[in-house]
Amino acid sequence: METKHLSLNDNMNTFNDEVTISNAQAREYAGGNGMGLKGKVIMKDEHGNVILEKDNLIVLRGRTFALEKLFEDVITAGSGYNLDLTRKIGLFKVGSGGANVVTAPFSPYTPIFSNEALGKQEPLIIVDANKAADPIKQANPSIVTSLSAPQQAVYYDGVVQGDGTTHYFGKTFDANPAWTFNKVTNEVYKKIQLTIATTDARNKFVNELGLFISKYNSVTKKHDNIELFSRICFDTESLTNLTKQISVEYFIYA
Repeated sequence: METKHLSLNDNMNTFNDEVTISNAQAREYAGGNGMGLKGKVIMKDEHGNVILEKDNLIVLRGRTFALEKLFEDVITAGSGYNLDLTRKIGLFKVGSGGANVVTAPFSPYTPIFSNEALGKQEPLIIVDANKAADPIKQANPSIVTSLSAPQQAVYYDGVVQGDGTTHYFGKTFDANPAWTFNKVTNEVYKKIQLTIATTDARNKFVNELGLFISKYNSVTKKHDNIELFSRICFDTESLTNLTKQISVEYFIYA
């Protein structure tokens, strides 16, 4: 009896048929983002009008993390990534580095697989004890003298600036991500609902958004080991209007 050995890899040859699948074809069959993971974003304004519907890039770090979780085995230390399997996708951030705001605000860049951060993250809320001394700051709802108890459960990744203010770049989702699962249609995904509220990033121009993996520390009440999972760039949105709100439906397909 003849025994045939089949070796499977990114450049696969099977027996005498010479069936070759290139790396690019393999990625295409897997949905274009590797591992079959795909992301889609729908943004709506405060009136419910769709202002963006676009696929997003799940970066290499995000896909690597998915493999780490599947096999309960962290990547090698040489990767430079944080090695922590206890994390999950739990925060989002916005930024102004997704396009050139001055010269080409409506020509967004294309995210690349190696991205490990937003181009230029923008604070969603700022704590400034001296807000009352500046009329411009007084009129900005994104600047507060301290975080309220509800805000402390929403805004994270605070970074103290040189002027003594604290900029909070991370925000939690509106609710726990919801499942959609269908054995008939072969569809499975998680839907994440998040909001850039009327009190977020006022007087900023945003054109990029990212999901981040992290671990919530119940003792310090902080999110630790924050890393980029996915990134999307879009036409620049002005947040100078105090009534403007952006609702985001973020889908992660597998």
